[in-house]
Amino acid sequence: MLPVAADPVVHEAARLRRELRLTRRARRAAVHIPGTEVTEALRTAEARLETQLADVLEDPAHARAIARALDARAGALRVAVAARRAEDARAEAGVAAAALTAAAAARGGSITTAERDRVAELLAESHGNGPADDWEAEIVSSQVRDEVLEALTTLRLRDAAAQLRTGVLLTAQMREIIAEALPATRRGDPVLLLGETGGAKTALAESLAHRATGTAPEFISGYGDITGAQVIGAHELRSEAGATVSAFVDGPLLRAMTDGRALILDEINAMPAEFLKRLNRILQLRPGDRYAVQENAGRVVTIAPGFAILATANEQTPHRYRGLDRLSAELINRFGANAYRVHYPDTGNDYTDFPAENVLLATASVVDRHGELPTGLTHAELARVCRAAFISQQVFAGTHGTGFDSYVSTERDIDGRPGLEESVLAPRTLVAILQKVAGSGGGVTLDQALRRFVAGIMHQEDRRVLTLVIQGQGFDL
Repeated sequence: MLPVAADPVVHEAARLRRELRLTRRARRAAVHIPGTEVTEALRTAEARLETQLADVLEDPAHARAIARALDARAGALRVAVAARRAEDARAEAGVAAAALTAAAAARGGSITTAERDRVAELLAESHGNGPADDWEAEIVSSQVRDEVLEALTTLRLRDAAAQLRTGVLLTAQMREIIAEALPATRRGDPVLLLGETGGAKTALAESLAHRATGTAPEFISGYGDITGAQVIGAHELRSEAGATVSAFVDGPLLRAMTDGRALILDEINAMPAEFLKRLNRILQLRPGDRYAVQENAGRVVTIAPGFAILATANEQTPHRYRGLDRLSAELINRFGANAYRVHYPDTGNDYTDFPAENVLLATASVVDRHGELPTGLTHAELARVCRAAFISQQVFAGTHGTGFDSYVSTERDIDGRPGLEESVLAPRTLVAILQKVAGSGGGVTLDQALRRFVAGIMHQEDRRVLTLVIQGQGFDL
């Protein structure tokens, strides 16, 4: 990849190389499309681009200019890689500090003086209080700085995209929750993740489970008529040696207990009160404890190391999340100090602040391995839609104040209700909309996708507010 430069020759060569790369990728994909018209058209386009690029490179002066640009790019990449390694080292220091603490917690909570000193050193490194980074001395001009920042942005996007493929973007908030909740999960203490819809609570729970045990968790999705038998297990009729016999089949809870795996209870406040009462007792169990299975004639199960319960719950906001019950104080107390509120990205920012976390999430969800956006999406559009998402998330979460309060109707303000009742451009929704545009090959514009999203909102007042928010960022609805 050539750097973006003021030299028009370098700029044209970069454009041709990108078009050639995209055309070759499209031709390889077109092999699976019936008919030959598309493949032939792409082959013709590829040959034309190769000729145009060869013409540019044929001039010795052009070749020298491009060589200088490539040298500058290589230098910027080298500095950017060093900077990224320094960032990774800081992040790894934080993870190492959490691992030391978790190890101490796993053996009973005691920590030696040497370990305490090492944790302090690692935490200082994670906050950038270690030795100065050598790469900073290589920033000798504003041009070098800009090239390094561009390359560093590409590396960060690649890392963010890789994180998303594993389920969760490791923002500062997510790292902080993981660092604090991981020791508890490894001990077998229950963890509760509270937050608004689409804020990655479930993905965070899955990440915690994998980090704690290295194995896939058992999973139960909450709904109103779930029974203890579906969670714990039940007798089933089976055919053995020509006879029909009744055998007890373990449910996800017992499988997690016996295999030493985490159990995720997703949307726990959608589960019936009768089941939650029984869950009160289960939440007190830890690895090494014994559990009598009432459904299986009192069979006793010894809970294996690695078992822990991770629960998610939507915020208990009035007039929202139909079918969800308020969790009892008794149940909440079972989680002790291990209840964490998962906020939307950029929470705490002012109305006029740049929504950096939303932008990172959105961009990482659609860029290719070169860090480039797909056809039909621009960085300017991403910034605008992320700002609309940020505003909607804060209004939905009940943030009032300069800018946000203009989207709250008088009636809702009097009732103390959020400006959006049921609908929001949550992170999950934002990613889905952008991936729809990216996957359309230019056939669906971002304006069209947002228009479709708004049209599907059933709540009339929410539809009006979201129209104001999205139109306010220059989109045509």
